[in-house]
Amino acid sequence: MTEYVYGSVDGIGGSLGSYAVMTMDVPWNLVKDRIGGKPASITMISGLKHDYLDRLVNELPKVETVIGIGGGMANDAAKYFAWKRNCALILVPTIVSVNAYATPAAAVRELDGRVNYTGNVSPSKVIIDYAAIQAAPKRLNAAGTGDIYSCRTALFDWKLAHEKTGESYDEKIAAGSQRILDRLVGAADEIKNVTEKGIRTLVELHIETNRLQVLAGKARPEEGSEHIFFYTLENLTGKEFVHGEVVGTGIFVLTHFQSSEEDLVASVMDKMGLMFRPRDYGITHEQFINATVEMKRYAREKKMFFSVLDTVEISKDDAEELWRKLSA
Repeated sequence: MTEYVYGSVDGIGGSLGSYAVMTMDVPWNLVKDRIGGKPASITMISGLKHDYLDRLVNELPKVETVIGIGGGMANDAAKYFAWKRNCALILVPTIVSVNAYATPAAAVRELDGRVNYTGNVSPSKVIIDYAAIQAAPKRLNAAGTGDIYSCRTALFDWKLAHEKTGESYDEKIAAGSQRILDRLVGAADEIKNVTEKGIRTLVELHIETNRLQVLAGKARPEEGSEHIFFYTLENLTGKEFVHGEVVGTGIFVLTHFQSSEEDLVASVMDKMGLMFRPRDYGITHEQFINATVEMKRYAREKKMFFSVLDTVEISKDDAEELWRKLSA
């Protein structure tokens, strides 16, 4: 059972015995003088490729606990290490840009660039250090809304798949996802301003979306065609992006094909501070057009879940119209 501790990381290392730290320069500098104890090793995580993570598992000293300090990369690396080493795990997310601290599997990159969710491990504690999170750039914390607001497009796709293919669908779980959306939108100002209430709301909603996915036995309550846009863009460009921001673009794009309410979702994402426009994270016109047109093919090639992409044709003109709206 994971304990969520809201407040401060101060002194946590003093009671752990031998422990390893997996982090990055900026988050480590925020907490290194406060954490206490003396780590057996400090690893600055440089990626999540499978062979790299396996090398860390083989080379780092034996410890009783591993602490992941930072964003999704540090948290996922620590989860993988704890799972492989069968040691205790503590996570200290210093930004809440993704929900890695609230999920049991680690996002591991394979040689072909695909992300596999590997392992199953729960931390004994997740420490939400308000001061560290508030010291991060606001846009990185706002990015944490991407994997929550995605429930909007995901629920549409899930129900569509149920109607078109007979895929199992749970009304109670879907209603739970809708409540998550309502609470997220209601807290938009707090989230944008990274108040303690806003941080706690994001954390609690990340926990709840993960709980609903576990209940459903699949990612449908939170992951839909908006994520296919993200996967396609990374595949085409060979680049890694801030996950929630590109998912936000996917929400905008796929809402156009689901309900033509992309202007409404844009206003909500703006209110939350989510940087979802291509110019915000530096993709070009050509990259956007290619990803939008190619995502249907990509989903079919990778044998991904049924979604609105299976019911529409997307032309270059469609993509150009969306680019104009996003660039306005």
